[in-house]
Amino acid sequence: MLIKASIALAFLLPVSCLRCSPSLRRVRSCRASTLKMAEGVDLAELMLPSGNPHINVEFSSDALFVSLDVNVTCESEEAASYTKTKNTRYLITDAAQDPKVVRLRCPAPNCMLRIHPYDRGFAHYERFTSGHHELCKSMKAATFGPGNRQYYDIQMPVGAEGSFIASEMCFQVANYNIQLPVPGRVGGQGAASFLRTSSGDDVQVDRMRKADVSCFPAEQWEKASQCYAEVGPPFGIAVPTFVIESRSISQSRAEMLETMEVWMEAGVEEAWLVDPIAISYNQWLRRLDGNRVGGFNVLPTFGQVDVYVRDPATGNYTITTFEKPESVQSVTALPDFVMDFQRIWEMAMQDSEKYF
Repeated sequence: MLIKASIALAFLLPVSCLRCSPSLRRVRSCRASTLKMAEGVDLAELMLPSGNPHINVEFSSDALFVSLDVNVTCESEEAASYTKTKNTRYLITDAAQDPKVVRLRCPAPNCMLRIHPYDRGFAHYERFTSGHHELCKSMKAATFGPGNRQYYDIQMPVGAEGSFIASEMCFQVANYNIQLPVPGRVGGQGAASFLRTSSGDDVQVDRMRKADVSCFPAEQWEKASQCYAEVGPPFGIAVPTFVIESRSISQSRAEMLETMEVWMEAGVEEAWLVDPIAISYNQWLRRLDGNRVGGFNVLPTFGQVDVYVRDPATGNYTITTFEKPESVQSVTALPDFVMDFQRIWEMAMQDSEKYF
């Protein structure tokens, strides 16, 4: 849900204005690259039949490795047959009594699933989301492009770290905004941004993404709202000025770096990648039963904050990295906003230490 707040229009400040507590700082520059989604080598991809099948996804209770059980309830036996044929590698043989129900078990080491609908376009995306309210809370990204480009990425939540840390960051940004004279919009984990960028020979690729925190200045949000009311989804102008992505325990660094590329490629002015993960995913999996799992080895990337800042003249961007800063100030997008990270690092560390 979007939280109404106040945001001043963004203006450019020198990079030197970015302040933080004493910590190692690295700066590097990147050229704008071709837009692409994060692709994991083990990403399970499901093909759906035509019509409006209903999807239910849950963690498998009896697999020896991380996997997701998916029930696909089709509108006909023909659609069920199509689903079985297209997803043979994941099929649980004779697992369903109803001939219209297909049961699949998908390996998901990163707790992620990509769904390819048979039908295309934004209209199908709207039907899918309206019919899958709970599942779509876990939808992190979607595309509506031509051909086989349309897909919906489901990131199943694991652990509490990502949730309470994202809430804390959203609270700090919203608290900053309400003190400003001009109201804008602050979005939390459920707020969708609709993006349009060019790829290749000016081919338009429409997509949706959700950041942990997103900010729209008042004037920008007013235009987006008006466009949505008059002509439909606000493609091209519903790009946040400022976003924060917080890595969760099941997401790899490589995946998150790809995500940041997507945001910067779409036109975001400033974006932060926050890494509050203290232990490895394998250690976290071993602790699921509540047992202590040995020594507590903190990951070297714990507490890392990468600040991406776009050059409006060239479209290129710089990345400044801070290692476990006490605070960081926005460079361009949110003037005088300072994020207090001390509480965030403390909460993340406490949650991890109790298992060791």
